Order: sequence, then C-alpha cells, then structure tokens
Amino acid sequence: MKTIVTVILIGTVLAGCAYVRPLPPEQLVIQKVFEVPNLSKEQLIDKSKIWFAKTFRQSMAGWWEQNSTRTVIQYENREKGMLIANGAILYPLETLSDSYKKGWEIRFTLQEEINDGKVRITFNNLNMFVPTYICGTIYSGTVSSYEKMLDPDEFNKVKPIFNNLSDQFGTYLQAPEKAW
Repeated sequence: MKTIVTVILIGTVLAGCAYVRPLPPEQLVIQKVFEVPNLSKEQLIDKSKIWFAKTFRQSMAGWWEQNSTRTVIQYENREKGMLIANGAILYPLETLSDSYKKGWEIRFTLQEEINDGKVRITFNNLNMFVPTYICGTIYSGTVSSYEKMLDPDEFNKVKPIFNNLSDQFGTYLQAPEKAW
C-alpha cells in the first residue's frame, strides 16, 4: 500500500513539472528599427508592400481554400506611414524527433511604422497553429486544429528566424532600386 501511494505521489509531482506555461503576449514581440534617410515615406511604403507580398503568405495550411485568395497586407495608411500584415512561417524542424510537427506554423502580425527616415518593424501576435493528424493523414476527411501561444523554448526557436527576416527587410529597404 505504501508503495502505491509513493508511486502516485511521484507520478503527480512529475506530471505537474512537465507542464510548460506559454509566454504572455507582451513577451512574444520582436522589434527592430532601421534608418532609411534617402527614401520618402511613399517610397518606403511601396517597397515594404512589395517585400511583404514576396516574403509572406497568409497561411501555409494548404487545405484552407481562403488562404490562397487573401492578401497578407491587412491595413495601409500612407498618411500615418503604417502598414499591418498577417502572415505565417513554417515551424522550424531541426531533428527527426521534431518531425511530428509537420504542417505546424507560426502565425503573426507584422506592423511597420515609418517616421522621419526611420522604419520600425514589429512582429507580434505570435501563435502556433497546430493541425491535428492521425498516422500522417487528416482524420475523417476534416481538419481539426488549434492555435496556441508559444512557450519559452518554442519562442527561442523561432526568434532567430524573425530577427533574420527583420534584417532581410532592413537590407531590402536600404538597397538601391534596380533598373531593368
């Protein structure tokens, strides 16, 4: 009897320790500022829209029909110098043990603010989209899925990707226009 109680107690303690709390939304933010003094607000907005459209898709979930027809750019205000886009990237896979995450993606909001030769880019609203698969196929011909906030390990895994995207964006804005 004492052994059973001990096993139950140890099992309860271990199960409680295995839960990893997601990060609060205010910690799931990646932001960078770039100096771009040689371009007007109009030029920056136009270049940004091109980069957003070439770089991101609304969602990678191919089974959702509407994703192929929606644009990533959700809001544009040229007077205020603001663009807001929604997009998704595939969740990074590094090892075979992570292969069960096939089809997972990180969905986000991308906000750009332009002011006095500076551009601030902010990735926020980072959520993991998790499709539900059973044995590698969609169960019963329907898709059941959910979104969840990232835990610290997941955020640390995707943060370098978003930092790299920010750097690519800054480089693109600062690059001279190419003539045909």
